Amino acid sequence: MSSAIQEAILLNNKGTRLVRQCQYDAALQSFTTVIEMLKPLAAIAEDHKDKEDDDNGNADADTDADTESSVPLTISFTNKSMDTDTFDDSNDINDSKTTTTPSPRTSSSSSLDTDLASTLKFGQHFVFRDPVIIPTASIPFASSASLSKFLMIVMYNVALTFHLHALSFASSSSSPTAVGVSSKKKKRKAKKYFAQSKEVYELALKMHLELDDDIDPLFTLALTNNLGLIYRTTKRKDKSTICFQNMFSTMMYLLDTNAYHEQDASTSSNIQECIWDGLLSNAMNILFKHTYEVAAAAA
Repeated sequence: MSSAIQEAILLNNKGTRLVRQCQYDAALQSFTTVIEMLKPLAAIAEDHKDKEDDDNGNADADTDADTESSVPLTISFTNKSMDTDTFDDSNDINDSKTTTTPSPRTSSSSSLDTDLASTLKFGQHFVFRDPVIIPTASIPFASSASLSKFLMIVMYNVALTFHLHALSFASSSSSPTAVGVSSKKKKRKAKKYFAQSKEVYELALKMHLELDDDIDPLFTLALTNNLGLIYRTTKRKDKSTICFQNMFSTMMYLLDTNAYHEQDASTSSNIQECIWDGLLSNAMNILFKHTYEVAAAAA
């Protein structure tokens, strides 16, 4: 089984390279193949777990032996694709009125066109763009827990791919040269991929919450941040607020426990300052925007 997991790890990492090259369809094919490979392995692992539970006397010895020959499944980010050149997915009506220039087709546009025009603007919120790679040294014991963690990682990568693909379509549809049928199709695709991204992010978050395993805090922050932005894009401001409240609490906990400063520099948990600032800026702007506006008006 370890050889199959190693093959799945290599295929996942291939998908991450394709994401960085903006080859989103090819990346999705890679991640889909990984999921298809992991499903039967998860079933085998679950059967193995049931047999061990039936034989407690041998279970401990078998588990110890397998654990000694395994390497923990780890998460790694290269942090090469971080930037803030993305969209503001705020659904604030006043912001839309002041920053969005109506096109000559506004009166005859569909609600789809209007929605995208009012929710997508450049350069406001930080999207964590880096997919998760798995070091090739990770050949985990094929337990139910390790495979669940692997599946969670792939689900995150799939959601991120949909997210970035949606942003690419929204960007091209919002350009001055994008008019007519082509622009309308791109906006439809953007909305479709935003919706698919939301569903898969939610699944990844559910799996994340069910895992007892320690998870890289950067992964937790990335997942929560991107899901929060997707909720704002799809006009679920209530859920978006919850995501950023949780993200802000996590960041304050890391600061309070000195975990942000003291983590091993060789791991991705040592969060780069530009990434930390981008995530914190999202939380502050989204959670405390109204407070800032009131204070500015009073001044």
